[in-house]
Amino acid sequence: MKTEGINFEYCRNLFLKGAYSNIYILIEKRYEFIKQNISKEQKGIEFGAGAGLSNFFLKDYSLTITDFCESNWLDLKNIDAQKTDFPAESFDYILMINVLHHLDKPLQFFREAERILKPEGKIVFIEPYTSLLMKLLLKLSKHESFYENISPLSEKYSFVKISKSNIDGNNSVAKLIMKNKSSFEQIFPNLNIENIQYRETFIFMNSGGQYHKSPYIPLPKFMLKTCNLKDRILTRIFPDIFALGVYFTVKKK
Repeated sequence: MKTEGINFEYCRNLFLKGAYSNIYILIEKRYEFIKQNISKEQKGIEFGAGAGLSNFFLKDYSLTITDFCESNWLDLKNIDAQKTDFPAESFDYILMINVLHHLDKPLQFFREAERILKPEGKIVFIEPYTSLLMKLLLKLSKHESFYENISPLSEKYSFVKISKSNIDGNNSVAKLIMKNKSSFEQIFPNLNIENIQYRETFIFMNSGGQYHKSPYIPLPKFMLKTCNLKDRILTRIFPDIFALGVYFTVKKK
């Protein structure tokens, strides 16, 4: 899907000027997970790079950042993750940070990812997770949608046909894949879902917003780290109630 209407400039300027602690800790924790699954020597590509925050957090990595738009900080512009022109087995890893749930056809993306990944290559995902709390927040904010009555890996699935706007997203995509892991691996026998971590409750809700400013309570870093620790405990024990995000990898055999 095209990304017009998302305020990438706001987010990028936030980090260029020095982001406040609340949002910085949230993004930093996401990149900590990413760094655990890639190395500086590996060749990677990021689809849906948005504000290009990987320029700040992965500046020493061999990473090409792309999106389906024309932002001037991108290495490659107007790249559709579902259909690329890259040669087979081009990359050691693919980054997808809050992108999968916006795709029209996730099934088509996984086929393309399998094609362009090298053997033992990985896709690293950061995605929303539709816990009870997330569903409540989505209903109250009307920011994005969630649809749980059709598999995102179905040939019939097309998010363009059911989306409410060009910036809408089906926040249930990752959860549906997690809950049907065996079906995913049956469709893609050469891809394995690994390293599933349910994350983000209070640290997300009190972040202040990534692409637009929202109300938050400014907290010092030590309190934010304590909140993150509490989040980790809550989301590990009760993911379907409290987890607002899920981090995971998909590895090619």
